[in-house]
Amino acid sequence: MNDSPSEVPGSRSRSGARRLTAIVLGVAVASALLVFTATMVGDRRSGDAFDLVRWERNTFAGKWLYALGSPLRSDVAPDEAIVRYFAAPIGSAERRRYENDVEAAMAGRIDAAARDRGLTGALPIPASVFPPVNIELTQPPRVLVRSPRTVIERSSTDLLRPDLTAAEVTAIERAAEAKRPDESVLVVGSGGVATYPAIVVDRSSYSSTVETAAHEWTHHYLQFYPLGLNYFRSRDTTTINETVADIVGEELAADILARWGDPTVAATRSLTSTGTPTSTPTPPALDANAVLRDLRREVDALLAGNSIEQAEARMEAVRLQLWDAGYRIRRLNQAYFAWYGSYAARPDATDPLGAQLREVRARTGSLIAFLEVVRGTTSRAEVVAALERLRGSGS
Repeated sequence: MNDSPSEVPGSRSRSGARRLTAIVLGVAVASALLVFTATMVGDRRSGDAFDLVRWERNTFAGKWLYALGSPLRSDVAPDEAIVRYFAAPIGSAERRRYENDVEAAMAGRIDAAARDRGLTGALPIPASVFPPVNIELTQPPRVLVRSPRTVIERSSTDLLRPDLTAAEVTAIERAAEAKRPDESVLVVGSGGVATYPAIVVDRSSYSSTVETAAHEWTHHYLQFYPLGLNYFRSRDTTTINETVADIVGEELAADILARWGDPTVAATRSLTSTGTPTSTPTPPALDANAVLRDLRREVDALLAGNSIEQAEARMEAVRLQLWDAGYRIRRLNQAYFAWYGSYAARPDATDPLGAQLREVRARTGSLIAFLEVVRGTTSRAEVVAALERLRGSGS
């Protein structure tokens, strides 16, 4: 792979530019129709719920107007925009000034990394992947997660306004549990949502933001295959989908950082190179991931024996232990594990699907081969069968 720090190639032929303009115009027309339809459906806020119709209408058109106006502007260099954006305070006018430039730069780099890996998607588009990478850096909606108290499983999720106060979050949780005493609920923050454009959290580092954006684009890619189409069919399908998106997002982000680097790190080093040396941070005294893995196994066993109150008492005791060690988990309950358990490849996960999917990735040899295997799966049994085939073939 080219490790030059130069930008995504932008010197296309005149015919290529015309094709790209036609594509953008076509998407803009489709976007306008979508926005018009959304407006006809309704324009109202429903209490604490996240108004997706309003968000799409306010966001979609602006994205494509920015793309269409690019030949008329003199934008700053992508690396400079990235440095200025991430150095500015969250929500500031300085951030808003560079937001579109950073979104375009990140989308272009994800597009290039995906094409280099052969991830062109279900439909051929000249000089682009499908679906085209499209992100919006903003504060994502919160998520109200529900799980039965008797077993850890995600029974439902609802998107909530991102600007809820701590008091409002607590009130929502209390009201939901009072209405359904058999349920455990939790309001969590989200790193991103696979709307189109994808909502990507604007409060993380550049490298983390790139990984989240690549994760959300993977959801867009999978939407045109059985794994994405059946996302809500079962807990297993959701877990497979989220874990695959984690794996692909990690690799694409690593490619991007290897090819273009992290301009925010270079800028920070430049600013601090002559400053006072900082002390070496003290390593954490507690392995929170190991603690959570052990707790999850313990809670599963207690719930299987119908010891619900004992399981909940253990979760609260461990939460306080983690809090004292500096790990600020606000609530640790069945809904917490139901939400984070869907990401089976993460360090605190206990679901064997994580290790199984990572082994499928290792045995397939390439990212596109991995996706060709897993994008057609919709159940845990199908993942295991695919892995057994790979093992049997010596892959």
